[in-house]
Amino acid sequence: MSDDASIDDLPHPIRAGIKAALGAPALGLFVSLMGYGAMNKGIGMDFAVMWSAVFLIWSMPALMTFSELALTGTGLWAMFVAVMFSNLRNIPMVVTALPLIRTERGLRWKDLLFAQLLAPTVWVLVLVRAQNQPLNARRAFFTAFALTVFISALVGATVGYFGLDAIPATLGTAMFILTPLYLLLIMVSVRKLSGYLSLGLGALSVPWLMQWSVEWGLAIGGVGAGTLGFLIGGGYKRQRKI
Repeated sequence: MSDDASIDDLPHPIRAGIKAALGAPALGLFVSLMGYGAMNKGIGMDFAVMWSAVFLIWSMPALMTFSELALTGTGLWAMFVAVMFSNLRNIPMVVTALPLIRTERGLRWKDLLFAQLLAPTVWVLVLVRAQNQPLNARRAFFTAFALTVFISALVGATVGYFGLDAIPATLGTAMFILTPLYLLLIMVSVRKLSGYLSLGLGALSVPWLMQWSVEWGLAIGGVGAGTLGFLIGGGYKRQRKI
């Protein structure tokens, strides 16, 4: 696509990114973090601690690790190491997404900001839509999208924390599946053989690997399934057009 092309028929990529986020992406994270906020209110975590964790950690597996360790009274250093290792699974997302939105070489502060905002919802959208956006507008578009869903998650955690009494217990538990379900629907919409194979191989391998290692099963299974699906599906034969 030409760099002069419009994005979603809107005059500015920031508005286009916000528009793309408002709807299923923002709603999915809002509801998921509502469940997280309600859970932490239920275990007696202080609101400022819970909100700060969402703001700084911004990863549901790592957030769950943080809450579990905080509940058991684990020391600060041990908690830091556990959360850090839990978040290592996000490194492949950063490595694959940044090259698709950058227009210059070298690591810059803008890259670090985007890496902090790179939730799976944002990462999937980058992979699916980056090639359909003008290169010089991608960073603004995806950063606006990421900030919108990030703010939605913070608001959701706040609403869930203070609205615990109004949320039935069964509904609060069900909230956690909405974001994975939304990501599943996005992956299915990518109509490529390599995508279908990656999804199927991941569904078969990840549950088994999670029994072996809760911390590394998802990362190993996801990267392995994605690589095998890409190779078997012939993805390496297609030249990437940016």
